[in-house]
Formats: sequence, C-alpha cells, structure tokens
Amino acid sequence: MRPRRGLRWMGQAGALLGVAGLRLSAAVVSQCEVTDGGVVTDTEGRVLAWDTFRGGAAWIPAVTGSPAWGLPALEPGGIAFDAPGDTATPLASAAPSVATLFLVVSPSLPAEGFATLVEVPGASVTAAARADPPVYDPEDAAGLSVRVNGLPAPGIPDAPHIIEVDFAQPVPGGDLRIGGASACAAWRQPWRGRVVAVVAFGVPPDEPVRRTVRSYLARRHGVAGDFTPAGREAVIQAIALGFHTHGLFSTRFFLK
Repeated sequence: MRPRRGLRWMGQAGALLGVAGLRLSAAVVSQCEVTDGGVVTDTEGRVLAWDTFRGGAAWIPAVTGSPAWGLPALEPGGIAFDAPGDTATPLASAAPSVATLFLVVSPSLPAEGFATLVEVPGASVTAAARADPPVYDPEDAAGLSVRVNGLPAPGIPDAPHIIEVDFAQPVPGGDLRIGGASACAAWRQPWRGRVVAVVAFGVPPDEPVRRTVRSYLARRHGVAGDFTPAGREAVIQAIALGFHTHGLFSTRFFLK
C-alpha cells in the first residue's frame, strides 16, 4: 500500500500570477542541460551538482549526509535516479522561487510501482506505471497544472518528451524536488528513466514564450511532434527573460 500525500493545496494564488504586472517580471531562474557538460560528478559518476547557464540557480542533491540515501548517476542518456542500491536523492533547486518548470525526460517505467518526477509540498507528478498506458496520478497531481509536450494529456509517451508543470503558487527551490520523493529512503519511488534538461521560471511565462521554450527543447533534445516556435518576437522575449537558445533560432544574412 503506497503512502498517500497530505493536504493538497490549490489556493487562489495561481490566479493572481496571471495579472499582467506580475507576468512582466517572469524570468528564467534556472536552465541546465546534460548535453552541455554542466553536471558536476564524483569519481564514480554520481551527481554532486547540476550547473545552469547565465548564473542561474544550480540543482543539488536534496538529501545529503545520510547513509540511507545515495546520489543520482550521470549516464549517457541523462541523469538517472533509479540505479540499483541505495535510494537516490532527488535534486533541489537553489532558486528562491519557482512557479513553472519544464523538463525533458526519457521514461523507463516498470510494469509495477510508481515513479515521482516532480514533488512540492502537498503534491507531486507521479507516474502510475500499472495503468495502461501509464498515466500521471491525478490525485497526487491535484493543484498542479501538468502538460505533456504542450498538451494537458496525462499519458506518458514511450519516447523523450517535455513535461511542463505550473505550481498553484510559487515554491522555494529548496522545497522542490525532481527525480523522486524525499519522504523517506525506504519509500523507493525515484523517477525511472532519465532527465536531460530543466528550465525553471520564477513567474509563469506567457504562452508565446512557452512555445519558444518547447520548440527549443524539442529540437535540441529530439522530442518528436509539432513544436513550431511562436515567432521572432516571442524568441526575443524569451531571450530577454534569460532563456538561452544557443543560437538555435538565429538567422544569418549573407550580403553580396
């Protein structure tokens, strides 16, 4: 019998984030990708920190100094939390506040059990692998807005995809977990698969910026689907908010 979460917080604060004045202050507080070598590991390939672009908040192990918890591992397909042995600690952000989270993940779900990708106090994005097809547990995700590849579909594609989570209210990065749940080490519920990229916003971005982020992540990390960017102005806006596109949407003019 799997332990259930405590009180679900839905609140009205999420609605307050939609006012234009707050949206103008949206900014990327963390952006990191395995492909850019920003993962700091020990000699055994265990993750000590996941650095971010442009001085953003790093992701670090949420549980340290306990023999019951191990560290996630850096593997060719991304960061893995389901290695045999000790329960791998999830990662927490050093950001003061996170409201929207984008992750590129490659699931590898077993026939039984559960896998927690994202957890905040009172709610989580938990994959119920025993469902056919696997889905995100709607009870655990109560109060969260979860989209898969830009759509509010609960199913999990058997391929790399983008998970987009809006929290009911911004949460301190230290209370946010990716890659598992840190309730107790005996409760093995790590994410089964690999996490390749994470982008966190301090305030929910507008839809054109979201489309730009999805398009960039899909192109850079091989996520199949229609991820047309919102256009030049949206790309400029995303960059102004601190999003690093690695020049993916740049255009060069050759004059004779």
